[in-house]
Amino acid sequence: MNVVTVKINGVEYNLKGNEQEEYLHKVAVYVDKKVRSITENNIKLSTASAAILSALNIVDDMFKQKDKYDQLKAKFDDIDKKNKDYEEDIQSFKKQLKHLEEYNGELQSKLKNNTNAQYIEEKEEYINKIMQEMEVLQETAKRYMKENKEIIAQNKQIKFELQSSKYKVLDLNHKLMENQIDLAKEKKKNNVLLRDK
Repeated sequence: MNVVTVKINGVEYNLKGNEQEEYLHKVAVYVDKKVRSITENNIKLSTASAAILSALNIVDDMFKQKDKYDQLKAKFDDIDKKNKDYEEDIQSFKKQLKHLEEYNGELQSKLKNNTNAQYIEEKEEYINKIMQEMEVLQETAKRYMKENKEIIAQNKQIKFELQSSKYKVLDLNHKLMENQIDLAKEKKKNNVLLRDK
């Protein structure tokens, strides 16, 4: 367990935690900035009041980050579902394309064995129609594959933002816990001062 001495609003505190010393200092600096910001705006506030207002601000930050995290997760889940739908469509198109290619091969084989000119002409028209349909399917498949790549890129970005939001929420939770510890210490200190009077 790490123990570090930090200053918050001019008062030294010993912080204990399993986190790295650098992290504990970072939390203390954040809380100190919040408390100083509040006391600078109203110098008549007691330390306990400043600590409570700081805790409220930190919890507000934490809730906003949590909301942002929830929104990003919902967006990620939606994109992930669309991605799966596109993958299913692509597989379906690939099967259709394979079937049409096989059928086209059969027709071309029959054409080679058929000597009737009219029959050949009709079949050529039919093959041309099938080839056009294949081109449309290939274009559609290309479009879906492009959209799929874009969705995968969006998924990566959203995963990064989700991870970042998780760290921010964890950071804010730590800050809130430290602030509550400071508030408890301050209350205890005030109680001792009141008893001494």
